[in-house]
Amino acid sequence: MSDIEESLKRITSHSGVMGVAVLDDAGKLARYSLPQELAEKYGEQIFMLQSIARTAVRDVDPQNDLTYFRIDTKRFEILVAPFWGEVKYGVTGAVKEKGYTLFVLQRKPGQT
Repeated sequence: MSDIEESLKRITSHSGVMGVAVLDDAGKLARYSLPQELAEKYGEQIFMLQSIARTAVRDVDPQNDLTYFRIDTKRFEILVAPFWGEVKYGVTGAVKEKGYTLFVLQRKPGQT
């Protein structure tokens, strides 16, 4: 089992966690432990929201970047951790910014 899969399994085992999902830099599901329909539904909205939030942070200070945010609703808490970094491709070593977004959906205490 890879380190990523072990980490996702460890996160999922916490009390109240319904599941986790990882989105690629195009907003598509890369990995998920939630039911697919739910992961897609939340993933699409979270990807748009994190893109807007990241743009806002960088507009205020171009040297800064979004590292984490939390959405608190009546029933759930959604933890979002985007990661952006440079990745070298091919023989030429061309550099491209590549990103992933991890989100965790968990029930609030006392919710079913």
